[in-house]
Formats: sequence, C-alpha cells, structure tokens
Amino acid sequence: MQTHLPRRTVVLLGIGHTNAHILRMWKMHRPPDAGLVCVSNFSVATYSGMLPGVLAGQYPPERMEIDLVRLSAAAGGRLVVGEVSGIDRENRELQFEGRPPIPFDLLSIGIGSVPTLPADGSDETLLPIKPMQTLLARLENRLRAAAAANSAGPLRIAVVGGGAGGVEVTLCLPAAVRRTLGEHPLELRLFDSGEELLRGMSAGTQRRVRQELERRGVPVELGARILRVEQGELHLDGGRRFAADIVLWAASAAPPPLLARLDFEKNERGFLLTRPTLQCVSDPHIFAVGDTGTIAGHQLPKAGVFAVRQGPVLWENIQHSLAGEPLREYEPQRGFLKLLNLGDRRAIGERFGISLS
Repeated sequence: MQTHLPRRTVVLLGIGHTNAHILRMWKMHRPPDAGLVCVSNFSVATYSGMLPGVLAGQYPPERMEIDLVRLSAAAGGRLVVGEVSGIDRENRELQFEGRPPIPFDLLSIGIGSVPTLPADGSDETLLPIKPMQTLLARLENRLRAAAAANSAGPLRIAVVGGGAGGVEVTLCLPAAVRRTLGEHPLELRLFDSGEELLRGMSAGTQRRVRQELERRGVPVELGARILRVEQGELHLDGGRRFAADIVLWAASAAPPPLLARLDFEKNERGFLLTRPTLQCVSDPHIFAVGDTGTIAGHQLPKAGVFAVRQGPVLWENIQHSLAGEPLREYEPQRGFLKLLNLGDRRAIGERFGISLS
C-alpha cells in the first residue's frame, strides 16, 4: 500500500484501445513512485468494434462497455469525468472549465475521432454514431419518435458512410429496429461520397458486400456528397434530394474539436503529429495514440487495430520516459484481418487481399 504521494503523475486523456491497455498494465506492474489519473467525458468506455453485433442483438449492450470507475480503482488510479478545455504545455497542466487543472509529468491523449459532419449544417434529423456511449439510447428515442410521426408509412433510414463501420451498421441495423418497433416497415439506403464502397478493400470484398446489399434491397448512392440535412431531407451537391426520417451518420473520421484548440503540430487533416515513438512532435512529454495521432511520414487509416497494437509500445515508452531511458519506436503492421458483420451470424472476411464469406 502506498504511504506517500507519488512524485510523478501520468495522465491518460480518453480511455480508448491504447490507453485502456495502460490501465490494465498499471494494475499488474505499477511504475515506482508514479501516480495515475484517467480523464474521460464518460464513466464508461465503449468498444466500437462490438457496436454492429450489439445492434444485431448478438451481444447485450453491457458487453461492449468498460466500467472506468472500477477499472481505474482496480489499477490504483483516479478517474476524473469531465471535458478538457485545453492543455498548458509550459506548466504541464490539463485545463477544464469550472474545475482546477490537473498537472502531469506524462500525458497520453487518446480521444479518438469524430464523424465529418455536413459542411452546411444539419438539424435533428441527423444522428451521429458518436459518442457511442449514448448512441443506443439516442437511436431508440429517435426510432420511436419517427415511427409515431409516420405510423402508416415505412420508416426511412439513411446511413451515411460507405466504410467498414457504415456498411456493418447498415447490415445490422434492421435487427435493432425490429427490437424497438416490431415489424414496422423499414427502408434503408446507404450513401457515400466516393465512387466505391469500402475503399482500400479488395475487389472481391467490395463485390460480396454489394451483392449482400442488393439481396436485402438496400440501394447504394455513390458520389453522394451531402451538403446539409434538414427537415427530413438530405441535400446533395448537384441538387439531388432524398427523404429520410433518420440520418445515421458514420462518415469518415475528423479530429475531435479539442485538437483544433491545441497549439500542437498537426497533419493536413488536423490530427496531432507524432514521432514513431508516439510522442507528439511538439512535446516529448505528451503522447498521441489511436485515431488522435498521426505518425509523421505515415498514411495509416483510422482503424482500431492500429490503436490496439500501440498499447504495448506506449506502456513500454511510459516506463522508459519515467526512467530516463531511450524509447521504442512503433512499427505499424502491414496488414490485418478485416471482418464485416452481416448481422445474421455470417461475416465477410479479408486478409492480404483474399476475400471469404
């Protein structure tokens, strides 16, 4: 049992895949004379990879949730639930609105990404999938309200985003609608601004997914750049419009708003630029991991598999930083298994360009 205050403080901002690994390792191998503080907007973390399975009813919602209160306590750390307003690099403090700052010796920022929203705005028709901690409750409320407003006609849902997340949500969503509304008629439509679904995946995987969507009667609108969502309509460039009761937004990743307020070096998309050691180019005492960081010279997709593999590297580098030792470089894996949940206990998989279902 610790009988004195630690001399150094490690702060984890956001408990995503990478920072959650630090919590786990801290519980087993606590660094000497160091304290841990976890900062999150929510008291639970959500494992995004399980969301399609939860929508499909394959797991209960609590299976994809991590109780940060219990996990932090078990690791001997402290959890602070609040929204960070800035970072004072000179004094090494995490700043908040309405509460004192939290000092740190080392900071790891892992606050993920957010969907890129329409340039010209939106109204309550649009339902972003993030924050995922509140998605299921928000979705159920919107389903009930939309069905009550249009009890005679079909429920029209547009899913925006033709990447792996948007495709999985589209295929798994009907089960969630049935659980909430019974056999209410449903019309699904999938939109993406690109010229093909699942950019970066093999032609075989793309073909299998298109066939699955056609079999289920889900139209796909490609080259569909959405300018705004308002009053039950998607407004596309070129003047096209589509009616929708709910627009479920799962578009490409953008930086969380906090990053725009930080005076750090960033890449052209606004994510924090890091060295291969995961240290921010702007400050060696601050790491940026998962979607939040981009390693200089790399163009990696924003995918959770990279964040998971960064966990052991970050843990090793936190220990080395505290000990004043050289840090290890993270080497991104060249390929990984991609699985698309079809919502009916089947999947389409791809590895090294080979597609199977």
